[in-house]
Amino acid sequence: MSILNQPSVPEVDPAVRAANMLKNQTRQTFQQMAMAFNQGANNFWKNPRATPAEIAEALGSDAKEVFELHAKLGALLSSVKPEAISEGSGVVGQFTINEDGTVTIL
Repeated sequence: MSILNQPSVPEVDPAVRAANMLKNQTRQTFQQMAMAFNQGANNFWKNPRATPAEIAEALGSDAKEVFELHAKLGALLSSVKPEAISEGSGVVGQFTINEDGTVTIL
């Protein structure tokens, strides 16, 4: 049947439309956060152009904040769907956060 002969799409209830939008936004936000977590871990720990120690040195005293925020993001995502960040979690190595805000890779 031609689309010219099909009846128009019925109007969706505004509440259903809003609910569908919220579900899509929630799913997309979670997926984007998980992707950012995994990419961040891989960019630091498996970077083909710089070692983790070199990247930590380049972060300087911002390293502590970067590592703490990444850990908090990981904890949140893991509490919802741990398998979504298994790629990133699996590459994280050993490190120490120093009092001056730097990070030492062990």
